[in-house]
Amino acid sequence: MTELGVNYSYQKKTFSATNFYQSDSKSATVSVYFIEQLALEFSYTDSFYESQEADTNSTRTVQQTSQVTGADLIYVLTDKNSMIQPYIKGGAAYITKKKQIRYVNSDVITIPTKDGVAPSYGAGVKIKLTERMSMKFGYDVWNTPLDDGTKTDDTAFKAGLTWTL
Repeated sequence: MTELGVNYSYQKKTFSATNFYQSDSKSATVSVYFIEQLALEFSYTDSFYESQEADTNSTRTVQQTSQVTGADLIYVLTDKNSMIQPYIKGGAAYITKKKQIRYVNSDVITIPTKDGVAPSYGAGVKIKLTERMSMKFGYDVWNTPLDDGTKTDDTAFKAGLTWTL
C-alpha cells in the first residue's frame, strides 16, 4: 500500500504598516507500507519566513528559508481498518537553511548557515474520512546542527490530507 500526503500552513501578523512577520510551509510525503502497521515515509518540506521591522531611522527585513528532506520509519499503533490511527516515527533528515538581512538603501547581508543531516522523530494521528482519504495531524522534531557547532531541536506541527493508492 502507498499513501501520498500534502500539508500547507500560512501565518501573517501585522503590528503596523511597516512592522510585520509572515511564514509559510509546504510539505509532501510518500509512505510505502511493507506490512500492515509499518511504513517507510519519504518527505520534503519547504519553509519561508519574513519579518520587517521599521522605526523612524531605518527599515530592516529578514528572510529565512529552509528545506528538509527526510526518511522516517512509521509504526501505526492500530490496525489499518481503525478510523483513528495514532502513530510514532523516527529517522533522519537533510536540512538546508538560508538567512538574509536587508536594510533600506543597503546591500543584502547573507548570514552563513550550516547544512547537515539530523535525526528526526515524531508522533501523530491519522483520521480516516473515506476508505482512501484521511486527515493527518503530526508533530515532528529535527535535532538540527547550528553554525557554532551546537544543535537545536527544530519542531513543526503539521496538518494535512493523505490519499491511499
